[in-house]
Amino acid sequence: MQNLAKLTQQVREQYSNLHSYVVLTQNIRMAEAGYLSTSKNEFPITLEGLDQLAHSVDIPKPFFRRLPTDMRAILFNRCLQTTIAEEKIAHDIRINLNRDLQIIGLDDPNLLRINPVKLMEIVGSSLPEGLSVEQINVGRFDSTPRRLNLSCFSPEIVSEPRPGDIINGGVDVLHHLAGDEGTQIFCYLRRLICKNGATAHVCSKNRQLRARRLHNGRFDEADMLAQIHRLLTEAWSQLDKKLDAVKGLLDKERVPLNFLRQQRTRFSLNNRMLKAIERATREDEFGMTNTQYDIFNALSRVATHDNTLSFRQQRTVSRMAGEFSQQTVHKCSKCGHWVVRQN
Repeated sequence: MQNLAKLTQQVREQYSNLHSYVVLTQNIRMAEAGYLSTSKNEFPITLEGLDQLAHSVDIPKPFFRRLPTDMRAILFNRCLQTTIAEEKIAHDIRINLNRDLQIIGLDDPNLLRINPVKLMEIVGSSLPEGLSVEQINVGRFDSTPRRLNLSCFSPEIVSEPRPGDIINGGVDVLHHLAGDEGTQIFCYLRRLICKNGATAHVCSKNRQLRARRLHNGRFDEADMLAQIHRLLTEAWSQLDKKLDAVKGLLDKERVPLNFLRQQRTRFSLNNRMLKAIERATREDEFGMTNTQYDIFNALSRVATHDNTLSFRQQRTVSRMAGEFSQQTVHKCSKCGHWVVRQN
């Protein structure tokens, strides 16, 4: 398992030479060979870039991907001209490229875009006093041309709900390099025996639970990085309380899976995912406890180890596990519905 210091160097090597260009939207066109022309240059397009282009002109992404390059070009160019005429797209647009000069996405040029190298430096500077980047272990690192997801934890921040059942605390960072999404910060709970991971919201009085790229007219890069640093610091400071809540699940009577079925719409749980969660409740390395701790373990197990889930589905179930660990669930004696109360 690598530590945060080594990962920071890896990110520095991978993302230090990103490129972007601001061009007139009306000068963009797609060539029949599949390249995107800006009137001065032509760039190949990644699948993530194709999704961004389709989204910008309201073409369904799966459909757009399946089209032959010549038909894709005809459709995109026609839709783009209509979108421009209806003023549904900005006058200027920033094209983001990876190190191979392939298009990974589009941006509004009036929004900041934080380089992952600077993000990693902020993650390292936010650590609690006494902890170094060499001591912080990386539980998960996932990167694509458009995003990176980092989950790291400290062996020094620990809870032991049962003898030998160790849970470490840390932070989870989801950072987007292009598109409409920004940088999201969560608390991270990692169960050592099974490497299960769960993400829990950072509780904040001003409800700024995530940092988004902000308009250049009001904020500069220093402001953005300072906001991310503040959220990371808050996340680290709340871990002891989050871990205590997980331990407290052992004192709460286990709820049936009907509770999860009640939550299926909110978390987009399909029948296959529900069956996987039910099966995971019986697979705990220390055995079942018949408490709400079992549900937390099952959710975090599926989120971490079910490779058939998409990245978005894994994130959703991980967030569900984290939220569940910080709640008290009971059944209403009057209406029969499950009631959730935040701890």
